[in-house]
Amino acid sequence: MAGRLLLFLFISVTLSHAHFTYGQRLKPRLQRDRRNIRPNIILILTDDQDQELGSMQAMNKTRRIMEEGGTSFSNAFVTTPMCCPSRSSMLTGKYVHNHNTYTNNENCSSMSWQRQHEPRTFGVYLNSTGYRTAFFGKYLNEYNGSYVPAGWREWLGLVKNSRFYNYTLSRNGVREKHGAQYPQDYLTDLITAESIRYFRSSKRVYPHRPVLMVLSHAAPHGPEDSAPQYSTAFPNASQHITPSYNYAPNPDKHWIMRYTGPMKPIHMEFTNVLQRKRLQTLLSVDDSVEKLYNMLVEMGELENTYIIYTSDHGYHIGQFGLVKGKSMPYEFDIRVPFFIRGPNVEQGSINPHIVLNIDLAPTILDIAGLDTPPDMDGKSILTLLDTDKPANRFQVNKKPKVWRDSFLVERG
Repeated sequence: MAGRLLLFLFISVTLSHAHFTYGQRLKPRLQRDRRNIRPNIILILTDDQDQELGSMQAMNKTRRIMEEGGTSFSNAFVTTPMCCPSRSSMLTGKYVHNHNTYTNNENCSSMSWQRQHEPRTFGVYLNSTGYRTAFFGKYLNEYNGSYVPAGWREWLGLVKNSRFYNYTLSRNGVREKHGAQYPQDYLTDLITAESIRYFRSSKRVYPHRPVLMVLSHAAPHGPEDSAPQYSTAFPNASQHITPSYNYAPNPDKHWIMRYTGPMKPIHMEFTNVLQRKRLQTLLSVDDSVEKLYNMLVEMGELENTYIIYTSDHGYHIGQFGLVKGKSMPYEFDIRVPFFIRGPNVEQGSINPHIVLNIDLAPTILDIAGLDTPPDMDGKSILTLLDTDKPANRFQVNKKPKVWRDSFLVERG
C-alpha cells in the first residue's frame, strides 16, 4: 500500500529551512537554569471536528477564551483528512509520505512507527529539555495500550479508537477499564479532571518547571455520546446544510463523486440527527476549555501559558451527497479550527496565512526555545504572530512575511 500512495492534490510549497547537521542534538535556546522563563504549553485536540459545518458556533466558552483572547487562523488545514495519518503528522511535523502512516490501519502505531518516528515527536524533544510532559486521551487509532510512548512522563492513553464510555485506558502502562457511569467514566470529563490534577501537582512539586500537556478528546467523533445534561441541545441545528449539501452527482469531480447520487429522505434525516449529536458532545469540550482556563487564572499561570486548539481533520455531513465521514480532498474535510493564545499573541486577531497540522510540532518546539529538526516538513507559526506594528508614523512597515501559498494533500 505504501508504494501506491494516492496523491489527491499536489501544489508545490516553498519551505525555508535553516541548515542543520543530521545527528545534531537539539539544545534549548534558553538556559535551563533561568527559572520559569519557558512557558507552559497546552494542546487541545478534538477528533473529526469540522470548521465548514459550523461546529464552533456551539462552543461559546471556547470562542470567548481562544477567539477573543487569542488569534484565529482562518486558513488552517490538515495534509491528510484521516485520523491516524493526521495525528502522526501532528506529532512528528512530517507529511504522510515521510512518516509512512498512510491509513488508520496501515503502519498506525506499528512497530515501524514505534522504532523510527515515535522517538522523534515533540513530546520527546520537550521532555529531554526539562518539560513536565503529559498526554491524556486518544493517541493513535491502533494504539494497543501495551507500552508508554517515548517522551511522556504522565500517560493516560485511550486504547484503540474514540469512545466516550466502556473503553480502556493505559495509565502509565497499566490497563484500566472504564464503564458507562456519568460523570466518572465520561471520557471528556475524565481527561479534563486528570489533566488539571496533573498540572496542579506538577506546579506544586516542581514550581519552576514548565508543563506540556496534550488533551486529546474523542468529541465529536462517533459514537457521539453526549453528557446527559446536553442530550436535548440544538434541536433545530442546521449548520450542516451548506451550499454543497446533497449536491450530487458531480461529474466534474473524481470517480466517487461521479457515482454518488442525491441522498434519500431517510439519509437526510439521519444527517440532521448526526449534526445535533456531534454538537452536543462538543459542549463538554467547551466546558473543559473553560475549566482549564479558570485553573490557569487561579494559579497565576495564564500569562505564561500557550494554549492551542485544533482538530485532526474536518468532516462532511451530506456534502456532495456523502452522508457522513471524512477522507475527501475537499475543504469540509481538510479545513479545521485553529486557535492560539499566549504571551505576545494578539487578542481577537484573525490571521489569514495558511497553517497546517505539520506546523504543530515545530511551533511547540519553537515555544519551548528549540530549533526545528531538519526532518520536519512543517514550520513554526510564531513568526506569523509578530504584530509588525510601526513604532511611529515615520517608520516604514516591514515587507509582508514570506510564507506558504500552497500545500500537499495526500491519502493512502
